[in-house]
Amino acid sequence: MSERIHQITNEMLEETVDIPEELINSTAKILNYADISKEDAFMFKINLEKFRMLADKSLVDKDALKIRDAISSTFFDIYSSVLKKVSVENNPSRLYQMFLKYAYIDEKLLEPNQTRVLYEMVAKPNTQAQCSFYNLKDWLEKIFSKEEEPSVNEFGLDYYEVFREKKKRGEFLDKDKHGYDNNADARLSHEINNLFNIGQKLCCGQMSRYFPILHSGMISNDLSKALVTSEMIEESLNRILQVDFSAFHREIVCNMPEKGIKKELIMKSVLPDLILMPIFGSRAVMWQELTGRVKSSPGRFILPIFTDEDLDNLMIEVIARFRWDLSKNMFSYIRNDGNQSSLTADYSNYLQFYRKNGDLSNDAKEKIKTQIAKYRNNVREIFASDYYTWINYESQGIVRLNKVVREIFFKYCPFSKTIRADLEKHPLYNQYIIQYEKWRIKHHKVIQAHYSQLVKPNVPLDAELEGNLAFYNM
Repeated sequence: MSERIHQITNEMLEETVDIPEELINSTAKILNYADISKEDAFMFKINLEKFRMLADKSLVDKDALKIRDAISSTFFDIYSSVLKKVSVENNPSRLYQMFLKYAYIDEKLLEPNQTRVLYEMVAKPNTQAQCSFYNLKDWLEKIFSKEEEPSVNEFGLDYYEVFREKKKRGEFLDKDKHGYDNNADARLSHEINNLFNIGQKLCCGQMSRYFPILHSGMISNDLSKALVTSEMIEESLNRILQVDFSAFHREIVCNMPEKGIKKELIMKSVLPDLILMPIFGSRAVMWQELTGRVKSSPGRFILPIFTDEDLDNLMIEVIARFRWDLSKNMFSYIRNDGNQSSLTADYSNYLQFYRKNGDLSNDAKEKIKTQIAKYRNNVREIFASDYYTWINYESQGIVRLNKVVREIFFKYCPFSKTIRADLEKHPLYNQYIIQYEKWRIKHHKVIQAHYSQLVKPNVPLDAELEGNLAFYNM
């Protein structure tokens, strides 16, 4: 017995030698830094040790769930406290940075090589990207400092709409609004309880295995290879935009009275904010299609900071849901005419009336029936599955969709000019490409003529209008 104890002690000493001194007793250091009660800290350590001793950390039995729930209930309080102190003090400690960016908390929950990888990784500077890209720590600091507005909650209500709901219930009065709007702690709490807490679970992909703290049991690949970076996301987005060039475009009203431009409808591309959740996960989430009520504002996507899934496939799925929700939002705002068409209206009608559609074969109708059953009649998810096929297969001339869906996609999610040229001679695509080209050329000529009258000679075209003109040349 004494020999076994001696062996375990030696193994623990060897492990601590293999990691930076700063990370030895990580949990104790993080808890000492956080402003939480001694009782909460003590119980957290007890439960974390119980979790560490579980042979199978993915167990879903009653005792294991109780341990995980107890840890989770305190984890977010610890996170909030550490984030605020690090932000105020501008504390560069790699230990706290690892905690905030990767949900690392205990060196004994990881293999020594995994801990070292995180330690080296967290010291690397963030790289610039065309899209707005954030790790969770940086994002929450922007919420805390009021540089960004809080996200929507699980019911789709943003921070200010929550105030209105609470005012209806008598929890707030009008006089409380200024204090509510400018309460940095409350803003941060809203974001942690919603975007972080719920978003981390969703990005995990398997709710039964969810745990907010990084541990070796959830890691299925080399962390350095599983890390999602801004370069990887930007490359993935660019690959998708080379197929679906208009994925992030929306029609907005452009007003620049000082330049004589009033109520011009233009197509504008607005790239989303991309926020990385500290989790080793398998799913990306379209959190919101707009920020607030401004139709030219960016959407918000959340992704796991570590994954072994194909990033392109994750992005395709999240862009599909974004396209659907944005179309639904823009259509309900700009037009209130049941005769007007939109992506969501046309696709919903297709699913609703497919049985009576003479353009669909019996075989196609059976496939639609199976598809509806598979996705439990969730139109958004059925659309996302067809969009995935559109990007990965139809863009290469591999016919997988029926003719009705293909026509809808050519109308609202047209392929880029290069792909249209490649598919122009394909008999199943030719008519749609010819129709689209006629529509595009006509609009380009009309807008070009309109802008020549709108802008004085030898005066360069405004960038917003230039971008709109360029859209109809894509």
